[in-house]
Amino acid sequence: MKAFERADDVPFLAAEVAVDKAWTAASFRSATHVWNSYVTDPQVAPLSHHPRLMAVGGGYPVIELGESIGGLGVSGGSAEQDQQAAEAGLRTLGFEVPA
Repeated sequence: MKAFERADDVPFLAAEVAVDKAWTAASFRSATHVWNSYVTDPQVAPLSHHPRLMAVGGGYPVIELGESIGGLGVSGGSAEQDQQAAEAGLRTLGFEVPA
């Protein structure tokens, strides 16, 4: 982990979920919101039981020069809010938002 920030009033679970979203995005080089449809596939469904896999919006891989160099995870709002915040964070840091 290179960086982590948690606001004082954010529940500890939300902070842990944010880290797991970043882990999921970096591990699979894909946004976490796409996992909702993936885990409905019987061949992929067993992964949904992995304790770190987060199949909700708010996690993105960090891509630089076409290579995945890490992951960004946001948690604490709705899945849509987390996803929007992660997208804004990537743009602010100068990274593109993967499709």
